[in-house]
Amino acid sequence: MKTTRRGFVGTIALGTAASVLAGTSLFNKSAMAQTRAADKSGIYDNGIMQLSSNESARGPGPKTIAALHSHVTKRVGMGYAPDHVNELRDGIANYYKLTSANVQLATGSTPLLQGSVRAFCSADKKFVTPMPTYSTSLSTARQIGAGVEVQSLDSSLGVDLDALAAAAPGAGMLYLCNPNNPTGTVHGPGAVERFVRRVMREVPGTMIHIDEAYINYAKAGAMETAVPLAMEFENVFITRSFSKAHGLAGLRIGYALGQEQTLAKIRDAWGMGDVNMLGAIAALTALEDKEHIAWEAQENAEIRDMVVGAFREMGFEVGDSHTNHIFVNLRRPAREFREACLQHKILVGRDFPPMEQTHCRISLGSREQMETAVEVFRKVLA
Repeated sequence: MKTTRRGFVGTIALGTAASVLAGTSLFNKSAMAQTRAADKSGIYDNGIMQLSSNESARGPGPKTIAALHSHVTKRVGMGYAPDHVNELRDGIANYYKLTSANVQLATGSTPLLQGSVRAFCSADKKFVTPMPTYSTSLSTARQIGAGVEVQSLDSSLGVDLDALAAAAPGAGMLYLCNPNNPTGTVHGPGAVERFVRRVMREVPGTMIHIDEAYINYAKAGAMETAVPLAMEFENVFITRSFSKAHGLAGLRIGYALGQEQTLAKIRDAWGMGDVNMLGAIAALTALEDKEHIAWEAQENAEIRDMVVGAFREMGFEVGDSHTNHIFVNLRRPAREFREACLQHKILVGRDFPPMEQTHCRISLGSREQMETAVEVFRKVLA
């Protein structure tokens, strides 16, 4: 489809007014948090469709919701220590055939990312990361004054594992998000194993953090968890989250998998928060509900194919995504597209330097949401 900059800029002329719809900051989730009055109205997020934070638009499965309802009793008021937290830790350990000492729970993945940088990086132990990728660890490294080295992605927008391994000398920690956020690209088990073994052979003192937050959305056969490598090497650890495919972002539950002494260093460097009993029973139920997670992955895949197909039909490049978001080469600044979509009460992803002048990340909502969103995308890009 032919596009012109003049027509596009005309569409976004009301960008300032649109930003008011989303409050003082487009990506300040706390500012967008729901109030009781809004709950009664049935209107969420000020009526703005949220395609910016990679949350699951479908939420938790029916079994998980039922478990939450059944556990809202007076027992909630008697929760020192909270029920089900140790049970969740044991459940995760059993799921991966590990011991509970190999599992570190946290209130979401954020404390784990922050704690690992604080534990393993410093002014003379650099943090190495590709960009664009998930940036909490990078932000933490800069906050504590650690050395930072940023790597470019390869030509297919995947993490360049050879370049990442080559940067290991002098590094306290290397960060690999697999599948990657925002590009959605993935590395298979052979490539990840070769990368890990090369670093452990050449620079054995370097830590490797493999973030598998989106693994449940990866296409069949595209990747495997790197947990076996974490069990083989003390300097490798994995992080996971219940915020994505399990639909529990509002309950804040993440976890790390690794050797006991490695997890202890992360825990000692930064507070992990306290998982509460409702979050624990929800996460445990979601972990055990394999039928629902399979349905969620299939539903997301069908929606992803539909949206990717629409963009390609319009003449735009979209990478092969293994996540619940896509990264589209719009050949124009993400900010312009974002403000144009916001005129139609749809919020897409923030800027991802160094590709913010050409690419935009779009999270995948429900089937109905994305059917509506695709029509808006056609309008603002035409």
